[in-house]
This record gives sequence, C-alpha cells and structure tokens, in this order.
Amino acid sequence: MRNSPIRWALPVLVVVDLAVLFLRNRHWIGVWPETGAAAQVPAYLLGIVGAGAVAWSAGAPQRHGLEEQLRSARVHPVVSEAHRLGATIIVLLIPYLIGQAVAFAITARAFPPGVHLWLGYLLLGLFVILLAVALGWACGQLFGPVFAALVATLGFLFLTALLDRVGFVVISGYPEVAVDPLPLALRLGSVVALLLVLLWLSAAGAAGRVRRRAWTLVPAVLPLVAVMLTTNVVADRKPPGNKVTCVEGSTTLCIWPEHEKYLPQLREVSARIDLLPDVFVRPPRINEVGLQKTRYIGPDGKEYLGYEAGPPIFNILEGSPWSYAGDIGIAINASTFGFQDFQACDWQKITSSDQARLSAVRAWSETYLAGGGSPDYHTNAPAEMQQAWAKGREVAGNPSRADQFRWAEGEVNYLRGRYCQPGR
Repeated sequence: MRNSPIRWALPVLVVVDLAVLFLRNRHWIGVWPETGAAAQVPAYLLGIVGAGAVAWSAGAPQRHGLEEQLRSARVHPVVSEAHRLGATIIVLLIPYLIGQAVAFAITARAFPPGVHLWLGYLLLGLFVILLAVALGWACGQLFGPVFAALVATLGFLFLTALLDRVGFVVISGYPEVAVDPLPLALRLGSVVALLLVLLWLSAAGAAGRVRRRAWTLVPAVLPLVAVMLTTNVVADRKPPGNKVTCVEGSTTLCIWPEHEKYLPQLREVSARIDLLPDVFVRPPRINEVGLQKTRYIGPDGKEYLGYEAGPPIFNILEGSPWSYAGDIGIAINASTFGFQDFQACDWQKITSSDQARLSAVRAWSETYLAGGGSPDYHTNAPAEMQQAWAKGREVAGNPSRADQFRWAEGEVNYLRGRYCQPGR
C-alpha cells in the first residue's frame, strides 16, 4: 500500500464518499435497508474515479520501465502483481468502508429491525468497487498509461449508464425489497474470477505479450456479463406476516417493521383520519406497499398475485409525509366516491367543472393529512388541474378546521348526490 500510486488520492476519496452520503436526503437515518443503500451509492462515483486510478496504477511498471526487473525478480510475477492489485483494492475499499461504518454507527443508535438488509447493500457496493478495479486493471495492462486511465474512467461511466437499465445502479433501499443473496454471490464470484485471470495476464510481462493473450479475458468476462443481464440483484421480499407494525384507528395503517421510525408521524395521520367528517368513508385498513399481496383474477381470466383485490396501499418515499398522505388520501377518496363500485357511481358523466371540484377535494385531503404546508414534489399536470389543487390547498390553509370540514362535507355531498345512487 505504501507504494501504490493511488494512495495519495485516499483523503480525497474519503471526502467524496462522505459528501455523497450526507449531501443527499438524510431519510436513510434510522432505517437499515435505506442506510445500506445510501452508503452504497458512493461506490458508483468511487468506481468512476477509481477505475482511472487503477488503470494508472496497473501501468506503473510499463511507465517506469521496470517490466524486465520485475520478471527477473525472485518473487513470481503473479505474486508481485497480486500484491499490487491487492493494495489497489484496499485503497479503494477504505473510503467506501469508512462511509458504510459512519452510516452504520448513526443508524445503530436506534438499532431498528432489519440490520441483515444493510449487509446486503454493503456487499453490493463491494461488487461495484471490484468491478471498477477489474476494468481499470485490464485497461492498464492493455493500453498506454494515460490513455488507459481515460478509457477506464469513461468506460466505467458508460458501463454504469448502460447497465442501469438492468438494475445495476441501486440508489434506494425500500423495505419491500432486499438484495438477493444468490445473484449477488454469482456477481461477486464472477468478478473475483475475472480478477484472477487478470493477475495471470499481468504476469505475461511485456505489453505486447499481454495484448496477445487478451483473448483469454473473453471466457472470464462472459459469465459476469451473463449474470448481470439475466438476474436481478434486488428482489421483492416476502411479507412479514404477523410481524407487521400497525397504527390502530378508524383506519388501521400498517407498515414494514423496518419503518418503525415513522410510527409517530403515522399516529398523527391516523388521528386526522379519525377527525374527518362522517361523510368520508374510511377503508378498514391501508397497508404500506408490499405488506400483503392477494390472488385475483384478471380481465383475461388468469390468476395474478398483486394488490388489486386487497387493502389499499401507500408508499413512504424518502421519508416524505406527502408521499403517504397523498396515497392515504387517495384511498379514502376512492372509498368515499365509490371509484371501484361502478354500479353505485357513474363518474364517466362527470363535467369538467365537477372534475375540478373533485380534484380540489383530493388536494384538500392530501394537505390536511400531511399536516398542512406546501407539497415537496413537482408536477407537470395540466394547468386546470393544478388550479383545482391550489383551491383545495387554499382551503386546507384555513386556520379554522370547522370551516375546512364544512367545505369538504359540502363538496362530497354535492358530488355524491349528483353522480352516485342514494344510499350507496
């Protein structure tokens, strides 16, 4: 490590890793899968920088004219290359592991359920680092030092963009998904095998002989490419069953155990649901996405596994109260206005002015359940819809809750009275 050319970049890489970790949304704190995923994200940036640095390091003997001396040394060339490659891997892993350790320590203060999910994302980032090292080392052996560094850096950047379509880049650790051990093990095994082939190739000596033997990389690269293109490293988790965490009220709100940090906020939402006027029809239960899948028959007569026949669902996206308040509001409005009961209500005949009033009620319910304020998301919805939403949020900003409820109750009674059958 003391002789590795990239050791001087170590402090910069540590700063970069921690900057990426803390300059993003800090919703990951207190949730193990989000913690692992957030601390794994810097691996992609380290890979882009590291691939070029590794290529520069791999070409050091050629750059300094030491190839013949290394070949004539008493230490076998493979052993010498293994020491250089191992030192390079360690230098790149240090900033990544420091970032993971810092993230772990912060979430460990509360130590919520699901620490094993953090480990999966830790190993996923390790694979990204090893892949960058393999690419950089191969470029360093095949090309001139300066050109190799440029090719490796741009190559890993291009590879990241290309493989993003098959789930290579993972930026979030939602509790309903987890790193699948088998695809991860196959990826790690494939990249380690590639690194071993690169060691043998490096021991060939002169650059010309290395290039002549480069064809041997093909059988080592193909398994890695096949695994990455044919498997998903992040897969849906099995529902937790009776380990689900719920907030009881007029509507029961259930979440994954890993999201227990959001229980206080959901209790506030539950209390607001309880206060809604009786004209609002509350679903008995609303689940966080992934908690409960049911079998249902689709329009084509085939059986599917999904959420269509079960309780309504909501998401908790990056800790935003607007994400779950919006979904819960939609579920309550769907029950209230009978959107799923086509025999009770005929919304196909709704006029544009009444559609605006319906949208205003939806925006009011979302804002009310979120506790007021302005949404933290952007939308490109049509202008007339945004005007309707603005009307609903304006009502939600009224300090008199009684006036808000009076308005909402009047709108619901009007819309249901016009488009729904009495008593339905």
